[in-house]
Amino acid sequence: RSSNRKLSSCWVCCTLAIDDSMRVVIVYKRATNQLLIVTTFLIVFICVQCKALSSQRSLSISRRSIRQSLPVGKTTGRIRTELRATSSDSLVSLSSSSPKLSFEFYSSIQSIPIEKWNACLSADSSPFLEHSWLSSLEESGCASPETGWAPQHISLKLKKSGELCGFVPLYIKGHSMGEFIFDNAWAEAASQSGIPYYPKLLVAVPFTPVAGDRILLHPSFEKHRKKIRRAVASFLIQVAQSNNLSSVHFNFCTDEEATDLTGDSIPDNSEEVEDNLEQNDAAGKRLASQVQQMLKRLSSKNDYMRRISLQYHWTNVNPNNQSRKFLSFEDYLSCFKSKRRITIRRERRRVLDEEGIRIQIVKGEEIRRIPGLVERMFAIYTSTVERMVWGRKYLTLEFFQELVNSDFCENICFFCATRSPSGSTLEADNVFAGTFNIVKNGVFYGRYWGCLPGQEVKNLHFEICYWSTIDFCIQQGLRRIEPGAGGGDYKWARGFDPALIHSAHYICHPGLRRAVRQYLEYETDNNVELTEYLSSKSAVKNSKKNTNSTIESTEPI
Repeated sequence: RSSNRKLSSCWVCCTLAIDDSMRVVIVYKRATNQLLIVTTFLIVFICVQCKALSSQRSLSISRRSIRQSLPVGKTTGRIRTELRATSSDSLVSLSSSSPKLSFEFYSSIQSIPIEKWNACLSADSSPFLEHSWLSSLEESGCASPETGWAPQHISLKLKKSGELCGFVPLYIKGHSMGEFIFDNAWAEAASQSGIPYYPKLLVAVPFTPVAGDRILLHPSFEKHRKKIRRAVASFLIQVAQSNNLSSVHFNFCTDEEATDLTGDSIPDNSEEVEDNLEQNDAAGKRLASQVQQMLKRLSSKNDYMRRISLQYHWTNVNPNNQSRKFLSFEDYLSCFKSKRRITIRRERRRVLDEEGIRIQIVKGEEIRRIPGLVERMFAIYTSTVERMVWGRKYLTLEFFQELVNSDFCENICFFCATRSPSGSTLEADNVFAGTFNIVKNGVFYGRYWGCLPGQEVKNLHFEICYWSTIDFCIQQGLRRIEPGAGGGDYKWARGFDPALIHSAHYICHPGLRRAVRQYLEYETDNNVELTEYLSSKSAVKNSKKNTNSTIESTEPI
């Protein structure tokens, strides 16, 4: 029997599928005492007995940690590179009284003029949606049919006038690698039931876990964005069905876009979270209530399903100073508890002073002026990929070179670790660790970290990826850091708070769609609840400013 309230991320999930007409998914959240554990196993026992009565093959989607791996089934080899659309598919009306949209497929973004594509980006659009980034991925062979990413970008035009409305970055996928919205469990469940899951349609930016608009609209059509989004969503369902594709996925879309595509808003669990923290004894009643709600959710709704995932972002907002930006790194440290501040200063002192490591920042055009730096950063990137069991070498040296030689170079920012003395000129051969980052519109996007073999230094990863990055963003007045997927525990402890990430999914097979929908309902509840709980316990929002912080800030780091 445990009284520890911090077990908010401890879930026991049991999934049972009886047949296509009934699927029972029981999710047990917050395993905090023996009573609920016994109750859960009792329910599982009853469900297993029910399953024995079924003569049909069942689907099963379990709530478990899915690491990125080769997908189940025959997913290797060359995939389909072109889509066909029937005459009814190619014309979709925005409404009964409005003109129809026509759709045209492009097998390469090079076939779309750069000025037309970028004209459909707003000032706040993600830089990874720019023509140069996508073009570099395709031209270098990273996103190609041979790697399981067959481009089929769509242009949206008015049928009568031919006026351009927007574009959609679309790919035919032969696997689930490089997406970071993990649907491997869905593919496994489909494979076990004899349902083909690949190929599928994906609206996203390859290898990039960054949110942004997925249906890019020309500014003159912004007022019709909801109708156009729904029209595109309906069109892609028709395309998937007519081409025998399993599903359509909009990954890392915005909250508003996900709402327009699915019609579902984010549930508000704030009251439930508060009750859970204050009334642990009522957990058994909540579980019983959830089972009743679950049985009512056996829905066969034929539409897109909303999925909510988690990332951890740093925001330049000082909770102790009327939510203004931080003035300095020491100002940021003052938001932590005293013991944590001492630990952070000790970590930084060991790396920067005792090890004598310098972190040098190289941006934009300056990158081109340092011979061999791009090749060195690529070697650093591959060092991490090759060292990690789950690593995947998605990018090539050609991609790095294409990107630096394009107009996208102005957004690139390298953090380079060397042992060179202060004041010396940076040389590529002296760089042994670092990060590849993108900076635009007040947002710092951390992308790739690495350290050459045999030169690892304790806490160097934290120094480059967290402390030096935060220090840089405070100095530059940037609004936010988005470090990508993974590492939630490390990030949260260092002041990165959870952020909800949205995606929308349509599964063509009705039985699989029903099972996935029920799975997502409980996953969403868990993630929203966890986000609210961790935000309330934020490392930088629960420490009053220490009156001795001025004295402490004089300590060397």
